[in-house]
Amino acid sequence: MPTFWSNVKFLSIAGVGLFADGYLNISIGLVVPMIGYVYYQDDKGTVPTVSSDVIKGGLSIGMIIGQLMFGLFGDALGRHKIYGKELILTIFGTLMLIVMPPKLDHSGVVAWMTVFRIITGMGTGGDYPMTSSISAETDRFGSRAKLVLTVFSFIGLGSFSSGIVYIILLAAFKGSIYDAQWHIQWVWRLLFGIGLVPCIATLYARLTMKESKPYEKYVSKDTGLVGKDKRGLKEQFADFRVYFSNWRHARTLFAVSFCWFLFDIAFYGINLNQSLILTQIGYGKGKTPFLTLWHTAIGNIIVSCAGYLPGFYVAIFLPDIIGRVRQQFYSSIVVCILYAIWAGVTNHVSTGGLIAIFTISQFVLNLGPNATTFLIPVEVFPTRVRGTAHGIAAASGKAGAVLTAFAFGTITEKIGLSGVLGLFSGIMALCAAVTLLIPETKDKSIEEIEAGVVFGEAPESQGSSEMDVSSAEAVKITGDGKV
Repeated sequence: MPTFWSNVKFLSIAGVGLFADGYLNISIGLVVPMIGYVYYQDDKGTVPTVSSDVIKGGLSIGMIIGQLMFGLFGDALGRHKIYGKELILTIFGTLMLIVMPPKLDHSGVVAWMTVFRIITGMGTGGDYPMTSSISAETDRFGSRAKLVLTVFSFIGLGSFSSGIVYIILLAAFKGSIYDAQWHIQWVWRLLFGIGLVPCIATLYARLTMKESKPYEKYVSKDTGLVGKDKRGLKEQFADFRVYFSNWRHARTLFAVSFCWFLFDIAFYGINLNQSLILTQIGYGKGKTPFLTLWHTAIGNIIVSCAGYLPGFYVAIFLPDIIGRVRQQFYSSIVVCILYAIWAGVTNHVSTGGLIAIFTISQFVLNLGPNATTFLIPVEVFPTRVRGTAHGIAAASGKAGAVLTAFAFGTITEKIGLSGVLGLFSGIMALCAAVTLLIPETKDKSIEEIEAGVVFGEAPESQGSSEMDVSSAEAVKITGDGKV
């Protein structure tokens, strides 16, 4: 039975990548205004909207690449061989941001930050399929869902921490910033640097983590990893093709991916609205660059505390009580209703009312689909395709986030905020409907998931089922790699 301290150690090692995702995702929103004050002093101290969007979008593009790549390699080569490599990319990309030359023209700043944000995103994105798979395949807490979602909650903790660190740094450099605006650069460089400390501290532990028992039992021993034959990408592609040629499996992959895509459109769309709400309660721009940055920092902490972070922690306990599918379905319906109400009253209610609706919707979003879209893909599929499937689902979600980031401003101009909220309401209703295509994994063990019980498949028939022939065996049938 794992001890308390061994559990803490595991959470620290597994959670650090997702902590970095939350920290670095939020940090860029805090850093871009500082970049403007340092590198765009000849342009009113503001990074142009297009350049800002490109810089911010770089991480999401990198995450899509990392989610697909590390999910595939994690299944093909094993968790042990791949885990930690994604953290190296995160560290390298962020270090290069920290050392960005102090004298660059506008195009140079955009190019430098975008390229290394993409590399950073590849690392943080790769953490999704790798950490979720390892967590689901680790016997701790007495509950797979609680462990996976506890690790996932580190994203919220990272987001909250970035705001706290930012405030401390601003307070420390207040006098220096008032003396010379150029000194703002030390705040954002240190902000990124401090976020790397836990990553560097746990890198060795990740690189030396043992292979998961389910992977050893159901994949490596079945496909020759411990013998002469080696499992690789060819075998993994064969496994994937054979498994998802079953329409029930393919339908479920579509459902979990499409739900994540829809959810992220609404989730990131609402997050883009935070500035409107924060401005109304007095946390928009200030009279000086320092006050603007200070208000932004306070505003981000308000957002984290107002439903965002509490939702993560409540979500941990719900899957084992009501089930994953019900948790996602009913919370999506509630958010759909809240957005519809918000759309109807947005121009007829006080600031306090807007904050209340915003807080409740953030809370329900995070205790519902934000948690379950991460949990379900790593539970519903067997070990040999678990990372690949989770990577596809996660990349689908991030594609929704990218779509929102680049289309939100234009759509808002066309139909207004009320129209956008109505659109998001419909999207969450569709998310709830698609959720009904997903089988329930509550009370199902890894062995049952492996046997296809969640799809109504008889465990005893799995050994002879064509759909479950291992890739190594399938390759040997023809000798030419064709199944």
